[in-house]
Amino acid sequence: MPLKNKTLKSPLISIIIPCYNVEKYIYKGLESILNQTYSNWECFIVNDGSTDNTENKIKEWVNKDKRFKLISQENQGVSAARNTGLKQAKGDCIYFFDPDDIIAKNCLKSLIKLYQPDIDIVVGKNAEVIGQTTTDSKTLEHGIITDKVFRNDNYIELALKSPFLTVCWNNLYNAEFIFSNNLRFKEGIVHEDELWYFETLHLAKTVVFNSNTTYYYNVGNQNSITKNYGLNNLKSYITVIEDIYKKYYISENNKQSKLIIGTYILNLQIPVVSAFFRFIKKNKKTPFKSEGVFLIKKHIKNHKINKYYHIDSKKSKQFKLFIKYGLIDPEKTFKLIRNTNKKNILKSFENLYLKLLLKKNLVST
Repeated sequence: MPLKNKTLKSPLISIIIPCYNVEKYIYKGLESILNQTYSNWECFIVNDGSTDNTENKIKEWVNKDKRFKLISQENQGVSAARNTGLKQAKGDCIYFFDPDDIIAKNCLKSLIKLYQPDIDIVVGKNAEVIGQTTTDSKTLEHGIITDKVFRNDNYIELALKSPFLTVCWNNLYNAEFIFSNNLRFKEGIVHEDELWYFETLHLAKTVVFNSNTTYYYNVGNQNSITKNYGLNNLKSYITVIEDIYKKYYISENNKQSKLIIGTYILNLQIPVVSAFFRFIKKNKKTPFKSEGVFLIKKHIKNHKINKYYHIDSKKSKQFKLFIKYGLIDPEKTFKLIRNTNKKNILKSFENLYLKLLLKKNLVST
C-alpha cells in the first residue's frame, strides 16, 4: 500500500517491471534504472514464468543493489505480472517500465519535478528507437501544453483532440489515485494498456504532461505482442472496448460526457476493425477470417454508437461511414474509411462502387 505521508521532499517511486523471456534485454533495461540521477526508488521485477535465463540475470541485479527486488511467479501474462508488482508497491508514486526498453538518466528526476501530492498522473514523453538505444530516435510529441497542470478537465476529450500514446509505461502515477480507485490491469488479454489508459484518464482529476523525452520505446523487438497479430489480438481489443462500453458508457448520465465516451469507443472500433482487415489483406490464407468477421459484426451489433463528438472533418467522415455501414459489411466499410484521405480518380470510382454495394445490402436488410 502507498505511504500516507505526502510531505516528503523526495517521494519514493515504486518501479514495476513485468518480465517474460527477456534475457537479451534485461541488462540494458535495468542498467538504465540503476543509472538514474534520482535515487529514491524501489524496483519490483516480476519474472512471469520465463523459460530462458531471465531469472538468473535478474538475480545478478538484485545482488548489486537492494532496491531491486525479484518476484517469481508462474506464467500468467503481463497484466497479472504488473498487478503482482502493484500488490508489493510501497511508494508514493508508481512507474511502469518494460524491460526491452530503456529510460533516460534523468527520467525519474524529470517526472518527479512535476509531481505534487494532488496530481494524479505525470504523463511522460516517449521516443521510438530500434534496439535499446537513445540514438536515431523519433520523438512522439504530446501535442498538448507541457509542464502545466490541467485540473478537472475531460481528459478523454483531450486525448481525442490531441492523441498521446496509449500505454501505461513512462507515466508517473500517484499511488493514492491508483489504490483509492482500485485500478488494476485486466488479466487474460493482450493490449491491456488500452483499457488502463482509458480508465486512468477517465478517473483522473489533475494531470500534467512533461516536456522532456524520458523513455525510449524499442520497436525493434520482434517477439513483442504488437509484432505478432492473431485472432487473440482482435478478441482482446473487442474485450477492452466492451468493458469501456459496459462500465462507463452505459452508466454515464451526463449527456456531454456520454457523447465523448461514445466518440472514444468509435475512435477505437475503427482502427481495431481496420487493423484486422489490413492483416487479412497481407495474409490471405489466414484461417480465422470468417471467425474474425463474425466477432466484429456481433460486437458492432451489441455495442453500437450512433452519436459522436466532432473532432475534425476527416474523423466525422469516418464515423459516419462506420455507423451507417459497419454492421452490414465491415470489410467494405474499412475500404471506404481507408480511402477518406485519397482523392485520386480511381479511389473515387472505388468509393462509388463500394457505397452502391453497401446501399443494396442496407436495403435488403
